[in-house]
Amino acid sequence: MDTKDGQPQIDGIEFVRQLILDCRYDDAFEILGRLEEENPDNYEINYELARLQFEMGDYYSAIANYEVVLENHRSPIIYYNLGCAYEGNNEPDKAISAHLKAITMNEKFPYSYKKLGLLFMARNDMDSAREYFEDYIKLDIAQDEINSVKLILERI
Repeated sequence: MDTKDGQPQIDGIEFVRQLILDCRYDDAFEILGRLEEENPDNYEINYELARLQFEMGDYYSAIANYEVVLENHRSPIIYYNLGCAYEGNNEPDKAISAHLKAITMNEKFPYSYKKLGLLFMARNDMDSAREYFEDYIKLDIAQDEINSVKLILERI
């Protein structure tokens, strides 16, 4: 969409995403608050709020917003992000559950396999950690990542 002077217009969500990239978190929060008032049912707003809250270390609020997003839109990346927020909030059981949902939705979603390996390793459940790390390195990931996980596997 163009403005009256012929310049392209950026929608609110895209503008917020740019603010987040520029680490202008206060401005992003302010705009997201206005957008949420205008569009209370827009799950993209909750998604951006959750991302921003996660970035700021407010994992509790990020979890709440990711859960709102999941009421309207389910995807592996949202479950992955939710799992990371639970992990940040020191709720490893819920983190594991979210990551398992991510790989249930997409068996080739590599990020949650690695997180599951790390979470099980932190629990000292090395058999489960090994299983998820081995599944992870079978997926389409970079060779240097495969090499680093193989080093982890050698240690466990």
